[in-house]
Amino acid sequence: MSTDSSSAGSSTGTAQSSLLRRVGRFVWDYWHWPVLLGAAVYLYLQLMPPIDLSEPSSPAPSVTAQTLDGDTFRLSDYRGDIVVVNVWATWCPPCRVEMPGFVDLQAEMKEQDVQFIGISVDRTGDDLVRDFVTEYEINFPTIHDPRVAARHFPGNTVPRTYLIDREGQIRYEHTGLILKPALRDAIEDLLAE
Repeated sequence: MSTDSSSAGSSTGTAQSSLLRRVGRFVWDYWHWPVLLGAAVYLYLQLMPPIDLSEPSSPAPSVTAQTLDGDTFRLSDYRGDIVVVNVWATWCPPCRVEMPGFVDLQAEMKEQDVQFIGISVDRTGDDLVRDFVTEYEINFPTIHDPRVAARHFPGNTVPRTYLIDREGQIRYEHTGLILKPALRDAIEDLLAE
């Protein structure tokens, strides 16, 4: 009788061992799927962040600066418009990714009183920034002055994007890459107010 019970115990142990091996093999073969799913969710939230426009964070600063074209830019001249301020640099890969979307949105929404402004924080001469503006066919005023960004839109990371409503209130700030669809939705919400 003890032989039968030890044989049953051995059979149960073998079944458990076999199950553990199968589970271990499954985990070994498919461990990357949860990691990839987690990474995809993280990237989606970084690139398409939920944009909360419910509360103004602060009044927009009083910015007056010279553009690359030699014109004087005054942020106050755009009161009544939706303004998107983008702080960027030529050496910044995410800036290069998001810039075409900003150019498209400026072209699409200019007649709806939407104005983009770019502030380059490059510490090199204007020529490098002008080359970038030409390469990306930037169709909005560009200021090349790290001091303007540091004084009015401080931060250590680029890109940084600010949405300013018709009343001159900063309604949203985002550090990092933001893609065209998320930005378009936020601008349309501000236009609908």
